[in-house]
Amino acid sequence: MNSIILSLLQNPDYIEVGQLPGTALDLRYASSNNFMGKNIYLDFNRAFLHKTAAEKLFHALQKLSEIKPAWKLLLLDCLRPARAHRQLWDFVAGTPQEPYVANPDRGSLHSFGFAVDLTLLNETGEEVDMGTGFDSFEDLAQPRYENQMIDQGLLTKKQHEHRLILRNIMEAAGFYQLSFEWWHYDAERGDIVRKNYPIIE
Repeated sequence: MNSIILSLLQNPDYIEVGQLPGTALDLRYASSNNFMGKNIYLDFNRAFLHKTAAEKLFHALQKLSEIKPAWKLLLLDCLRPARAHRQLWDFVAGTPQEPYVANPDRGSLHSFGFAVDLTLLNETGEEVDMGTGFDSFEDLAQPRYENQMIDQGLLTKKQHEHRLILRNIMEAAGFYQLSFEWWHYDAERGDIVRKNYPIIE
């Protein structure tokens, strides 16, 4: 078994969330279906969150079940080992995509287990249309530009409605929306996490 997985399973502060009822799992960095086009997780293929974030995710699942009982949360990325995050950084450093990846010297909240990337599956098990895919570097993917994109006809009302379903349940559960990725949510403020919790290498 992967040594990081084994240590997380033995650590009571971390919860495996990929098998929670109401979820499905598709760790994109454990496949080639990501902006790098390769598996950077290798045999790290299970989804973990710090127990604080896991509890909030459980509440988000409860909220979703109330409004869309047949829908699920599709988990795309959860705890991201720092050694894997450095590969993402090395790929984008010095490019226009650099702002989308946290500098590893500071630490991504994914590497503390306090961030989750996710989307929605409908009652037929299909990803709902959010206007862009995961890991898009387009302005269209950024929540802060949504009203502008709607006005320009680039984001439909249905796509925006889907984003709002996800955003409303996640924020009601105590998550914070990242302003430039519709799929990314933090369970706590970054300064608090970096000050009080260990990074997972």
